[in-house]
Amino acid sequence: MLAAVFALAAPAFAHADLERSDPASGVTLPQGPKAVELTFTEGVAVRKGGIRLLDAGGEQLAVGNPTYPGDGNRVVRVSVPTLGDGLYVVAWRATSEDSHPIRGAFTFFVGDAHVSGKHAELLAEAALSEDSGDPAVGVVFGVARFGVFLGMALLLGAGWFAAYLWPEGRSDRRVRSLLVFSIGLTAVSTVFGFLLQGPYTSGGGFSDMFSSDQLSAVWDTRFGKVWVLRLVLLVFSALLMRMMIRHRGPLPRWWFGMAGLVGLALSATPGLAGHASTGRWVLLALPADMLHVLGMSAWLGGLIMLAIARTDEHSYARVAERFSGLALGAVVALVITGSFQAIRQLQPISALWDSDYGRLLIAKLVAFALLIGVAAWSRRLVHGPGMGVFGNAPASEAAAPALGSAVRLKRSVRGEIAIGAIVLALTSMLVNTSPPKKVATATPFEQVIDAGAVKFDTFFGPAKVGVSNALHITVLSRSLEHADAKEVRASLSMPSRGISRIPIKLVAGDHGHFAADDVRVPFAGEWRLEIHALLSEVDEASATVPISVR
Repeated sequence: MLAAVFALAAPAFAHADLERSDPASGVTLPQGPKAVELTFTEGVAVRKGGIRLLDAGGEQLAVGNPTYPGDGNRVVRVSVPTLGDGLYVVAWRATSEDSHPIRGAFTFFVGDAHVSGKHAELLAEAALSEDSGDPAVGVVFGVARFGVFLGMALLLGAGWFAAYLWPEGRSDRRVRSLLVFSIGLTAVSTVFGFLLQGPYTSGGGFSDMFSSDQLSAVWDTRFGKVWVLRLVLLVFSALLMRMMIRHRGPLPRWWFGMAGLVGLALSATPGLAGHASTGRWVLLALPADMLHVLGMSAWLGGLIMLAIARTDEHSYARVAERFSGLALGAVVALVITGSFQAIRQLQPISALWDSDYGRLLIAKLVAFALLIGVAAWSRRLVHGPGMGVFGNAPASEAAAPALGSAVRLKRSVRGEIAIGAIVLALTSMLVNTSPPKKVATATPFEQVIDAGAVKFDTFFGPAKVGVSNALHITVLSRSLEHADAKEVRASLSMPSRGISRIPIKLVAGDHGHFAADDVRVPFAGEWRLEIHALLSEVDEASATVPISVR
């Protein structure tokens, strides 16, 4: 079973981002392309209809089904129909290796488009808004993930507690009910999560949960196979749990070996289907994530077992003392593995306060610190002096103090459980949130520049070294209407490196539009774009803006 789990652990290298596109964003082509090709930083899954092509009026055009011409599914291509002159928008939606949906939109021009950059920007934003999906699906999907985490914590932690620390508790009806509930909760949450993954990543609604196309698409992903594998492991868990509950006397050695293998395999499933399978240092991240899940399960599951156990039982103090030492080890493991995962995912460190992922992580750390504080008080109750059977005094001399300590311990344990549930909820939200990543990608320059009597609607992109960059300038009046100009000149310079003006040859079009389709920038850095427009025989408008080239 472990071999089957780790067979799914082929490394990936980051949360996916669009690396480049063909056509490039903002480029003007002399004639329409035969295909649209997207290249991502890692392998992605794009479903039928995941890449849409729209014209300047917002009408969707027919494109082919997505194909993957390269290795690793990093490159996705769709064929497109014959395109006439005009503006076109490409809106795309994909699923990255860590199961998160990603989406974006960009524009390109064919021939003499006569369309301003501002209109292109608004059209791209409209295309994205149409593909935003149902927010309720994401919320319910997050609840399903929380159910998986809680169910696994109970199953692994309470099962381990009953098997190793409190064997006599296996006959307790409440313990049996808890173990059965843990398997049921994990199974139901896994099934719902599998059904919701389709509409969650495709932007659909709840009505798409049982679509055969959606289910087939989910099964074809790493996420789908791992979550189905979890259901298989739960069947083995149920059989092992049934034997543990019904068996009288010590359990056979083979049972512990089999239970250990199944538990390790279950602990690997969150990481294999999530963030641990992508990013830096994957070979270390997967074992670290397993240890994190096991530490969380041992601590939280053990706390719940202490909460349901009867304090008047003779074994309660002994079990509490044994669990205290193991809980300390679980806390140490959680701190080390959690710190490692945070360092691995936060790129750059400023993302800790600049991103949703980082802010959720801060909230989790605060809750975890509070949890450690309550746990320290519980440990003091267990090991403090003068605590009857919780300390070193004979039980016959301190029965009442011992019972009082047990009651106080139970109150403290309930506090730990409540805060632990909050930590689990924040964890499920983290898993549902894309980790930040600093990506050195070229960003096209798009801006309406005020030049006094007129304005320049300007586009320069993809703003990248070594490729053909396009420069589009449309002269606008103060009221943003098209304005005529006799001539428009443009140049690039970099005073910091002593580079004087490099002229850019612009071709005049209709409606005050001037363009250059093959602007080569020698190296990356901060450049200055100068624009001069001759409005009449004596009137001229000028503007200078900084442009970043990667």
